Amino acid sequence: MPVRSAQDIMKLQCLTLKNYRSYEELEFHPGEHLNVLVGQNAAGKTNLLESIHYLAAGRSHRTHRDSDMVRWGENGFSISASIRAGSVRHTIDCVYEHSRGKSFRLNGVPQKRLSDVIGTLNAVVFSPDDLYLIKGGPDGRRALMDGEIGQINRRYRRALSRYGRVLSQRNDALKRIASARSSRATAELMSAPWEEQLADIGGIIVAVRLAMLQRWSEWARKVYETVVGSDEELTIHYRCSFAKAEQVSNERTADMAKWARDHLLRALEETRAQEIERGHTLVGPQRDDLRVYINGRDARHYASQGQQRSAILALRMAEVEWMREETGRRPLLLLDDVMSELDAGRASRLSAGVSDGGQTFITCTDLSEVGLGDVGTIWGVRDGEVSRSVER
Repeated sequence: MPVRSAQDIMKLQCLTLKNYRSYEELEFHPGEHLNVLVGQNAAGKTNLLESIHYLAAGRSHRTHRDSDMVRWGENGFSISASIRAGSVRHTIDCVYEHSRGKSFRLNGVPQKRLSDVIGTLNAVVFSPDDLYLIKGGPDGRRALMDGEIGQINRRYRRALSRYGRVLSQRNDALKRIASARSSRATAELMSAPWEEQLADIGGIIVAVRLAMLQRWSEWARKVYETVVGSDEELTIHYRCSFAKAEQVSNERTADMAKWARDHLLRALEETRAQEIERGHTLVGPQRDDLRVYINGRDARHYASQGQQRSAILALRMAEVEWMREETGRRPLLLLDDVMSELDAGRASRLSAGVSDGGQTFITCTDLSEVGLGDVGTIWGVRDGEVSRSVER
């Protein structure tokens, strides 16, 4: 991967934690480029990466409950960060309390909406648990798309929020229609307004996803080839719930939002009777999926675990490049215990790829796993403390 200039790389200058998981208090000033966090299992390495990603995404990538991150016996936690993107500097502060929930401050100013904070810090995280992105259900893969696009696209975040509200209202209407045993004409009259709104907003969501996936897939293919070092080819396909795969792949019109809107509206009308019977909406971006293929075969069923891990790593590294293209700055890359999952050859090629001048955080239990020679800053992590290490 090409070396970036200082102007297009995001830097975390200081991270402060209080009562966050294993950390009672921590003030961490990471190195400008590569940071290797070395420590035994349960020492707090993953917790540190989680706190960084939390400020970027507004949520943990490990749990849905903020209360899980509170240090045992405490009433809440706080995370603060000073960041720099080129010549621009920001501070982000997050406070969570059991009784009040979480709140954010950006540059010292309280923020009413989480969406106004997300995007200030961009970060991509890889963890061993990411195998669910290939082996698990579509919910995780949709969350992957939505989370990464949402970090940099406020319009998309708002569209998702609006779509969720309209979807809930239409599902309520479907249940009322079923319980009242309405006529076909009445059912059409009651559901049509929600269908128009779902199609309008859903078309925007799908169009943004497809545009992202086109570039993301190209980067993932290149990264996979570099990391694996073979002739294997990785491809990603969007599985649309309201259009056939060949329609999605062949339709690259100037107005994808309109194309998606028209197809979704038609599908909503065609499935209305079935949806009334079931009481919920069966088509739309909330039912779409993406699939990963290696040499044309579905990675869920035909790839080895090593291939699956390499594929997920390629997806994450591709996110970094896609975000850089979209924002003009490289996001932070957080690699949690990734080297232990790769053979020596793949680990070596990955190490060369992350040493590109961007700020990267890698966790490991043994420095020999990383194979980075004299590159980077080494940190020892033990019992909720992080200290600079001279070990090589």
